[in-house]
Amino acid sequence: MSSAVKTAEQASAVDTLLDMLDQTGYGKFFSRESDHTGWGKTLCAMILTLEPGCRMTKIIDALPYCSPQQEKTLDSFDIKNVISRLGYFSRTVRTTLAQLDKRLTPCIFVREDDPNNPYLVLKSEQGQLKVYSPRNNGFIWLEQEECAEMNGEAILFKPYDESRQATSKFMRSGTGYGWFRALLTRFRTSYKHILATGLVLNLLALATPIFMMLVYDRVIASNALDVLPMLCVGAALVIGFEALFRGARTKAVAWFAGRVDNIVGNKIFAHLIDLSPTLIERASIAAQIARIKTFETVRDFFTGAAFLSILELPFIAISLLAMGLIAGPLVLVPLVTIAGFGCLFLLIREMIKKTIRLAAKASSARQQFTIDTFDKLFGIKACGLMAPWYNKFRDLSGRELLCQFNLAWQGMIGEALANALLLCCAVATIGFGAHMIWAGALSPGGLVATMILVWRILTPFYSLCTMIPRIEQLGNSILQVNKLMDLDTEPMEARVASRLSKVTGTVSFQNVTFRYSPELDPVLTNLSLEARLGEFVVISGENGAGKSTLLKLSTGLYRPTDGTVRIDGFDIRQVDAQDLRRKIAYMPQATDFFGGTISENLRIANPLATTRDIAHALAQADLEEEIARLPQGMDTVINDWASLPSSFLTRMALARLYLQPSNLVLIDEIPNSLMACTVGHNFRDYIIRNRGRKTIIMATYRHDFMDMADAVVMMRKGRQADIASPFVLFNREKGKEVA
Repeated sequence: MSSAVKTAEQASAVDTLLDMLDQTGYGKFFSRESDHTGWGKTLCAMILTLEPGCRMTKIIDALPYCSPQQEKTLDSFDIKNVISRLGYFSRTVRTTLAQLDKRLTPCIFVREDDPNNPYLVLKSEQGQLKVYSPRNNGFIWLEQEECAEMNGEAILFKPYDESRQATSKFMRSGTGYGWFRALLTRFRTSYKHILATGLVLNLLALATPIFMMLVYDRVIASNALDVLPMLCVGAALVIGFEALFRGARTKAVAWFAGRVDNIVGNKIFAHLIDLSPTLIERASIAAQIARIKTFETVRDFFTGAAFLSILELPFIAISLLAMGLIAGPLVLVPLVTIAGFGCLFLLIREMIKKTIRLAAKASSARQQFTIDTFDKLFGIKACGLMAPWYNKFRDLSGRELLCQFNLAWQGMIGEALANALLLCCAVATIGFGAHMIWAGALSPGGLVATMILVWRILTPFYSLCTMIPRIEQLGNSILQVNKLMDLDTEPMEARVASRLSKVTGTVSFQNVTFRYSPELDPVLTNLSLEARLGEFVVISGENGAGKSTLLKLSTGLYRPTDGTVRIDGFDIRQVDAQDLRRKIAYMPQATDFFGGTISENLRIANPLATTRDIAHALAQADLEEEIARLPQGMDTVINDWASLPSSFLTRMALARLYLQPSNLVLIDEIPNSLMACTVGHNFRDYIIRNRGRKTIIMATYRHDFMDMADAVVMMRKGRQADIASPFVLFNREKGKEVA
C-alpha cells in the first residue's frame, strides 16, 4: 500500500516552482490544477533533484516554445530536450519499476498503463521506493509488490561534460583534429555499418562478371544450355541480395548525411549567436549568411555521387584481385590508368583552387551589394541613383558569372580528360586482351568479365575527377567551419569568469580608450567616470561622439581597447557577459522586437514577470488601453513589428525597461515627441522615484533631464569628455568660472 512521504519541504519546492512557471506564461505546461500537466510536474521535480540551485532563467531558456494559440502539452521528447539543454544526456530502457538499479536514480519511469503521469524515481529504502507522483501532486512510497507489477520505460540521465566531448578544444588539443573531423568520430559505428555493407556489395558485384564469363565460355562455347537456368537463378538471387544491401546502404548514408547536416547547422548557428558582439559586427550581413550556408556544400557532398565513390575506393582492391586472377598481367592496364587519374586530379585541382577563391569573392560581393540595395532602397530612389546602381549590379553580376563560367569550364576540362583516360583504358584492355586470347592466355568470356571489372575499378576515379570543383569547395567549407568553431564564444569565456549575484549599480570607467578597429581614430580617449548607486547621469554631445558606445561598453557588448570598465568594482572582462546583460536594464536607440506575442517580447527583459507586472509596465509606458483594444490583448501575435509606428515601438521598449528589476538602468535617447505627453511624465516620475535606489545613465540632448542629473558627461568627438555637475558645466559652456 502506498503511504504519504513526510517531506513537505520537497513537495513545497516543487509546488513553488510550478506556480512560478504558471505565472510566467507556461500554465499549459505546469498548472497544478490541470490533469494534463503530468510531464511538467515531473520535470519540475526532476530539475529540483538534479540541480536544486538552478536559476529560473536557465530553466525557462531550456523550455520548448509554445504560442498561446497552440494546444500543446509536454511529452517525453520535450523532457529529454529540456534536460539535455540543462546539461544531461538521456537514454531509454524498458524495465519494470522493481528492477531499476538504485545507482540509476534519479530517473523518470513511464508506466505503460499511465504514460501521461510519469514517476520521478528517487531512492529505495527497506523494500520501498520513493517516487514523485504527478497524479498525487507529491512524493509517495511504493511497496516492492506494487513496483513489480509496473511495466514501462525508464529515462536515465547522466551529466554532460562538454570538455570531454571529441569536439571540445581540450580533446582536440590532444588528438590534433579539426572541429569537423572530431565531430565525425562520433559516427564510427555508422562508418562500420556502411563499410561492411559496401564490402558485401562489392563481393556480390563479382557475380556479374563471373556470370558473363561462364555464359560465354561454358554455355555459348560448349553449347551447354542445361547450365544456363542454374546460372540465371544464381544471378537473380545475387541481384536480389544486392538490391537489399544497396537499399540498406542508401538508408545508412542518408541518415548519416541528415544527422551531420542537423548537428553542424545547429552548431554553426548557435556558435554565431554566442560570439562576442564585437566579432559579429566586424563581418557584413552577407558574410554572416554565407557562414550559415557554408555547410550546404558539405551536405550536398555527403548526399552526392562523390561520397559514394569515396566509399567504393577501399574495395577496388577486390576487383583488381579478381581481374588479376582472371586476366593476369592485363590488370596492369587499369593500374596505370589509376595513376593517370591521380595525376589528372592533382593537376586540375591546382587549376581550380584559384578560380574557386575568385568565384567566392565575386559571389560575396554581389550578395553584399544586393543586401545593401534593399537596405538603402529609399535613399537610392530619393537620390535618383537607379541607373548607376543598376550598372554597378550588372558589373558585379558579370564578374560573378565569368568566374562561375571559368570554374565550370575547368571542371569540364577535367571531365573530358577523365573520359579520354577511361576510353584509352578500355581500348588498351580490349587490344591487349585480344592478343592474350590469340595467345591462349585468356578466354573470350574472361575478356568480357575483365571489361566489366575495368569499368567497376575506374568509375570511382572518373567520378572524383569530374567532381573536383565540388571537392575543392568541400575542403574550403570544412576549413571555414573549423575556423568559425575555433573562435571562443561568450559561454566559453564564462566558464572561467565570475558571475555577479546581483548588480548594485556602481559603474566606473578608468582611462578607457575605445576604437572600432586599429586603423580608425579612437571614439573614446582616456575617459574616466564613476556613477555611484542611486545617481542619475546624463550623457550628451554631438552625433558620433561616442554616447551609444559608452553605454554598450557598460553592458559588455564592447570591450575597451585600453583601460577598464568596472561594475560594482569588478572588471567586466572577468565577468560572465551574458549573465551581466540579464542584470542590466538597457534601452538602445533601435530596440529589436521579434515575431511572437506582446507579452513574450516584454518577457525578454524579465522572464519571471507575471501578467500583473506586464500590465503595470504597459500602463507606465501609456500602452495599457491601446493593447487592451487588440483582439487577444497581450497575447496578440505580431510578426511584422517594423510596420508599426515608431512611437508604439519606443513605448514598448520603455515597457520592457520598466519590467527589468535592475539597479543599473541605461537609456539611449528617447525621442522628443514622447516627452511632452503621458509617456514623458511617467518617465520623469520613474527617475525621481528611483533616485537613490537605481543608477540611471541616460544619453539625451534635453536640458530638462540635464537639470535633473547629478552629473553630465559632455562628449566631444576626438577630444576628452567634459564631466561635471549641470550647474558647473552650463556655466563653463558660457565661459564663466564657478568657484
